[in-house]
Amino acid sequence: MTIKTRTGETAERYIDATVDLIAERGTSVGVNLREVSRRIGFSHTNAYNYFSDFDDLLWQAFRRVLKSYVNGINRDLTRDLSPRTYFRRLFRNLVEWSVENPGFHRFISTDPLDPKRIPEDIHETVMSIKAWIIAVLRTIAGERLDTDSLTGVVEITVSYLDGEMTNLVTGRQIPGEDIAGRVVDNVERVFVLLTATQHNGLRLSEERRSPNEEPYPELEV
Repeated sequence: MTIKTRTGETAERYIDATVDLIAERGTSVGVNLREVSRRIGFSHTNAYNYFSDFDDLLWQAFRRVLKSYVNGINRDLTRDLSPRTYFRRLFRNLVEWSVENPGFHRFISTDPLDPKRIPEDIHETVMSIKAWIIAVLRTIAGERLDTDSLTGVVEITVSYLDGEMTNLVTGRQIPGEDIAGRVVDNVERVFVLLTATQHNGLRLSEERRSPNEEPYPELEV
């Protein structure tokens, strides 16, 4: 189902307040329309001039948070990085965004939103992110892995990351631990193990890429 998009200053204030409350609470669970409306000084019934219901507002907030997620993934990824550096920086970005934004991670990963009501553009963005990661690994691996193998690697790796990040946002981590460093090390180990039957496990090159080599794909959403 496609959720209608509401625009304008007041609608943006509703979305801003919703995003702020999610960040403060560490989850969207318990956030409600009355509380959002009270924060910006309106009656909760006024929200229905801009959103069909509270789920509609939550999906608008989801779109905002997803944009932050995409920006975080892209941080410091440049075309001249060696395959290993690019690989590790990509997955470090994924981890660090969640470390820096635990409430947002929970909101877009585990909070109870009705998947039947996901707006089409949000669904396309989520699928584009997965396709982009597969494309990045294809650039890194060259012709050494086929599409099915790469898809499997990404699905297993992302599942591992989701488990680690769920532990993070629920407070199950060792104080002072370099979470990102440990997780990225494990992701690299997983990548080598998952490709062990092909080329004895792909090793990521440390050599910087030249301008003449195929550029890493860009995340365009």
